[in-house]
Amino acid sequence: MGLGDRLRKARELRGMAVKEIAKALNISPKTWYGWESGIRSPSPDMLHKIARILEVSVDYLLGLTDDPTPPQQLLPPWAVDLRAIPVYNGASAGDIGTFPNDNYIVMWITVPKQEPGKYGVIVHGDSMEPDISNGDVVIVDPNLPIDDGCEVVVIIDGEAYVKKIYFQDNVVILQSINSKKYPPMIIPRRKTDAYVVGRVAWVLKKRY
Repeated sequence: MGLGDRLRKARELRGMAVKEIAKALNISPKTWYGWESGIRSPSPDMLHKIARILEVSVDYLLGLTDDPTPPQQLLPPWAVDLRAIPVYNGASAGDIGTFPNDNYIVMWITVPKQEPGKYGVIVHGDSMEPDISNGDVVIVDPNLPIDDGCEVVVIIDGEAYVKKIYFQDNVVILQSINSKKYPPMIIPRRKTDAYVVGRVAWVLKKRY
């Protein structure tokens, strides 16, 4: 399949008529027909513009790959909107009902504005290895739904833990990923000194 055939196929997959693609490229329909028929070929700059409009890769149009998926666009750091969130020490949550408390902020970090998360908690220990390691920061969002099997930050007797949570009858099961070393914690649902403060939205890995 030549360039002309791939131009036609990509245009049809995009659901665009010849007049539409020609208008988007600021060319005449006759010029586009010439490209699809193979009589003429677009310039390299025009080929990149076509690829952007039809949402395919230049390599696909040139026949270097059969995968039309365009390459991921990586934005430089300055092009990403950032926001600051506080990070708390996960070793101790303080008094019941006070976590997170501004008195326990150990640092501030910047995260992408579009990502979920209200604050971070530093993880201590290896109970959630290999997914979450000692020193990682879990980004927590209290507004996300708490689903069966999701990872949460839970306070038990004033201590903050990161665990997978499961609901069963009248108990809540808190499971470590490193289950061979750490048995599950079974908590009665009516236990007043245990509560979930939020769901882990994503993990910021420690930089060594």
